[in-house]
Amino acid sequence: MIVVARLCGLIMLMLSSLATAVAAPAPERRVALVIGNSSYRHAPALPNTVNDARDMVVALRRVGFEVVDGVDLDKRGMDSALTRFARLAQDADAAMFYYAGHGFQFNGENYLVPVEARVEDEVGVQYETTRLNDVVTALSYAKGVKIMVLDACRNNPFVGLLAKRQATRGFSVGSGLAPVQRAQGMVIAYATQANDVAADGAGRNSPFTAALVREIAQPGLEVAALFRRVQKSVYDETSGKQTPELSLSLLGDFYLNREETDADVWGRIRASDEPAALKDFIQRYPASFFTIDARTRLDLIERRSQELGERDRLAREFADRERALIERLERAEQGRRQAADDLARKDNSAAPTAAAVAPAPAPVPGRAPSLAIAPTARQPRAEDKAERARLADELARRETELAAIETEKRRLAEERQTVEQAMAARLGLVALPQIDRSAMPNAPVVETARPHPEPRPAPASAQAKARLAAECAELLVRAQLGDLTAAAREQLQSCR
Repeated sequence: MIVVARLCGLIMLMLSSLATAVAAPAPERRVALVIGNSSYRHAPALPNTVNDARDMVVALRRVGFEVVDGVDLDKRGMDSALTRFARLAQDADAAMFYYAGHGFQFNGENYLVPVEARVEDEVGVQYETTRLNDVVTALSYAKGVKIMVLDACRNNPFVGLLAKRQATRGFSVGSGLAPVQRAQGMVIAYATQANDVAADGAGRNSPFTAALVREIAQPGLEVAALFRRVQKSVYDETSGKQTPELSLSLLGDFYLNREETDADVWGRIRASDEPAALKDFIQRYPASFFTIDARTRLDLIERRSQELGERDRLAREFADRERALIERLERAEQGRRQAADDLARKDNSAAPTAAAVAPAPAPVPGRAPSLAIAPTARQPRAEDKAERARLADELARRETELAAIETEKRRLAEERQTVEQAMAARLGLVALPQIDRSAMPNAPVVETARPHPEPRPAPASAQAKARLAAECAELLVRAQLGDLTAAAREQLQSCR
């Protein structure tokens, strides 16, 4: 039985591990091969292709690609890089090939040119260049999206090279690159259309690669939209002289940059009260349409934070003043009670006692009877009267002091209420927190001989207006912060 129980436990553990593995899919695998050939030995050198390749490597690694890269590769170097890429591409979710350098079409087939290639005849074409179909074969090992980007001339450069030795990516002779066969499930982007030349550009990069690197940095662009934006950018930059061409046969959407877009991020943080999140959004997306909203919300939050800080400062100030007032009130009440007790004892000690007649002693034979009169109470002395007057004055002074403190207490309460209403009207804040009476002694209830009338309340209409103004101010701030419920929106309509 023990063996069976252990076996069952082992099976359950294996099933649990399998379920966990199924529930947590492996991250998407993305691989790329990037080649930039510039220093040709038997063809014109290309000034920007190395920069183009290096910048593309950085851009692709930033969006999650594992990149095999090489610059100024000879035939053996290109074949080695292609072999490594084909192995990595097996079962990859996305595979991409980028090439910047010379390329041409011969007898309907496309070829990429290593830096040492000498293309003088058909034999040189067959054995000194790299077939583009070999790249298509390597891409086909991937199970997912396949992308091929060719920033190369669309003409046969060697025809013109033999004739003119012109250092350019394109020549006026030739028929350009041929359409790529077996392109199902592929995206193929050419730097320019057939029979046109692709410009190197005057800056660090060619116009095509510069636009492509820039668009890859934009998150949330579907690949077709991304290359359409590249097309427009190159067309505008070259004044219509160069128009990239796109061949797309994908069955679904694909995103090179899977990072959140500014709209995605804003939708997630738009209700946030964290200034750090809003500042990060403004820094990451300075040109975003939502940056104005982020700055507005950040300003409101900072203003509210300042008001809350001022509100807390006032709350502490009023708490200290009320605490000091309560202590004074307690001391004054103790003094009044002491004065009242002293006066009562004085009055009791000075009260007259009733005269009492002593009983006559038994008559003595032979003597005349006599009466015994009890001594009367002691008459109050002048100093006793003065002491009683002093005690009465002390009691009256204590009662006056208590009355003054009560008046000050009411005045402080009125001041506190005024400040609370002003703060509420400014940013719709709640009233200042009341003092925790459980943490301090209760204020004594003072009963003085002179009752003081309570302050008259403000008219009901004025109180209602003040309360309505505070509520509307709070609703307005919440509306600007995007925190309103449906019921609150209806209430805000009545404020307007």
